[in-house]
Amino acid sequence: MNETRAYHHGNLRQSLIDAALDAVEQNGYQGLSLRDLAQVLEVSRGAPYRHFADRDALLRACASEGFRRLLEAHREVAAGTGTAQDKARAACRAFLAFAEAQPGLFLLMYDSGLLQQAEDEDELGSLLQSVYMGIAASLREALEETDDDRLQARLIAMWSTLYGYARLRQSNMLKPYMLGSLTREQTEAAVIASAIGPLPNP
Repeated sequence: MNETRAYHHGNLRQSLIDAALDAVEQNGYQGLSLRDLAQVLEVSRGAPYRHFADRDALLRACASEGFRRLLEAHREVAAGTGTAQDKARAACRAFLAFAEAQPGLFLLMYDSGLLQQAEDEDELGSLLQSVYMGIAASLREALEETDDDRLQARLIAMWSTLYGYARLRQSNMLKPYMLGSLTREQTEAAVIASAIGPLPNP
């Protein structure tokens, strides 16, 4: 396979990200290989390195795409109808739906160690902060909270609860004897209510 073909592939960078996202969902992020992606896209082995210095750089780009999608989902909720309290609950549901629909990407975003390396000024860190600040604004409005420390504490409790539930559900750790007669909808509603905490009446 020659180098010339890589230059005629079109937007190879985005094609690599798209192919990597598919691979992450099928096999997890741990086994992602630039060489395998090059073979899938029918470009030379060296072509991916013209866009990504190494595998970790591609994984960061994939995680960034995940947070971009999460941010868009939240913006859609925020722009929708309903009370501030309704939108806060909808934002929680959107987060859980994202985790369930794209479990491989969710694990890459939150469990791969990439966030520990992210800086506020780089793409991944900036997108993470945008998601967090968007949720913070929605929760502040729903809670009618004016104290920043109380808001931050509620945010951390909310993320911890939602993330924990998403991982329990992904890992099939919620056994029938734990759920009893609760429906999926009832369980999720209870988790969201606990995650957000008491809300003022609209």
